[in-house]
Amino acid sequence: MYCNIEYFPKLEKYETKNGTHLRIMSFNTWIFGEHVNDGLNKIAKHIKLVEPDIVALQEVQTKEAFEKLLEILGPKWSGTTSPSTTNSNVAIATIHKLRGAEFILDTTKKINLIEPKKIIASTKTGFGLNIHLEESNEIISFWCLHLDWQSYGPYAANNKLVTKIEQIMNGEHPKTQNGRGDEIIELLKLPEFQEAVRNSDQNALIVCGDFNSPSHLDWKEDTKHLHGDWIVPWPATYLLESKAGLIDSFREINPDPLKTPGITWSTVHQASGYEWDYSIPEPLDRIDFIMYKSPKYKPVKSLTYFGTEPIQQMPNHQNNDYPSDHFSVITDFVLKYPDQSA
Repeated sequence: MYCNIEYFPKLEKYETKNGTHLRIMSFNTWIFGEHVNDGLNKIAKHIKLVEPDIVALQEVQTKEAFEKLLEILGPKWSGTTSPSTTNSNVAIATIHKLRGAEFILDTTKKINLIEPKKIIASTKTGFGLNIHLEESNEIISFWCLHLDWQSYGPYAANNKLVTKIEQIMNGEHPKTQNGRGDEIIELLKLPEFQEAVRNSDQNALIVCGDFNSPSHLDWKEDTKHLHGDWIVPWPATYLLESKAGLIDSFREINPDPLKTPGITWSTVHQASGYEWDYSIPEPLDRIDFIMYKSPKYKPVKSLTYFGTEPIQQMPNHQNNDYPSDHFSVITDFVLKYPDQSA
């Protein structure tokens, strides 16, 4: 479902006297806004319009660029990038003041950076933070991922010369063991992630990001006519569901992929192939996710987002107001305390 902010209800509509709310945004920034004019300010603009509590960002590029974004967003924002190098691919930003956490305050830029020791753990595809929500005193184990983009599965599935499911799955689990399925297996083996799964009854676990892979929930018998006549158990989402018990918040709210496909790829690549004057249809799919595990949190709304302005397709994209080639995903959660009635 393509939605703009005019149709995305304000958080207050979901407040109840016995609960509180949490808005999560996953946002692939397309090389951090480099493909559109004034892209960094446009990224900040859309984050401010959505008003998320926590945003998972992909394609951030550098720590310095992320610091500039925090500066534009303003003093209430804090966050950090991938901890392994100064070149960053993913980042997490939040408006919440982290209780019990210390900040590295960059006084020259007047921004708050989350201290590296507060990072739970990291892999080559992402990292996690324990975020303390000030108003509710809840702790969120929050993880941002960006899985491998190569060997994109829908290309194989829509290739008429592909005749075996094994050919498609080779892109998810190649012999080099660096496919998207392998990356999720690596995450599932992390002791810190296993602990987050075990503690999810107390501290909600949320995993967001660009998986560069469809969902196993979307490639089923009744939808295979849309996907090259294939039913595919895409491992990235399947493993997080089957091995860790995570729930796809968008598909929980919108259970029918025929009625609400939730396409996130792509805003500007709906036709590809510059050699053919962008006349080759692109296999569009839902590849960005907000997954969670918690008995205390209930998703009440989940939509894709691209702002309010029309989007021009490649190669006429430079002046787009929305700066990404992915639709963002936004999920509103309501928190119910165990000792309170609904």
